[in-house]
Amino acid sequence: MSGTFLRFVTHSTHLPFGHRSGVFKVAYALRREPPPAVSCVEELAEHLSWFEANMAEPTRFSASRHPRAQETATSWVKASADEHVRRLRLLVALVEEAGRIRIDELRTKRPGYIVFEDDHQVVALPFADRPR
Repeated sequence: MSGTFLRFVTHSTHLPFGHRSGVFKVAYALRREPPPAVSCVEELAEHLSWFEANMAEPTRFSASRHPRAQETATSWVKASADEHVRRLRLLVALVEEAGRIRIDELRTKRPGYIVFEDDHQVVALPFADRPR
């Protein structure tokens, strides 16, 4: 594993782990319950459908294989996955518009201990010094 990894996050955090909520969590919430007078919900749904068809759902969010293990890992997209990054940035713009919230882009070369990886993403248990 090498290269740069990106994560798009809000300012709300997951307790008790402290990592920031990702753009997909907010995007799915907006699709389920769109705010009144928001016109981009259909476009938001189209982008989410593209990711559902073109990005694997990670099989692990924990180092343990125990079914009740705490899922504390976070997802990062590979900066080399050009189309995924481009579409993520479009999704970020839609979420910011629809939810009237700010999304930050985090970058790292060290996302943590990898528990899942494919061509487009990694899921990693964070190192102590990794951006959250």
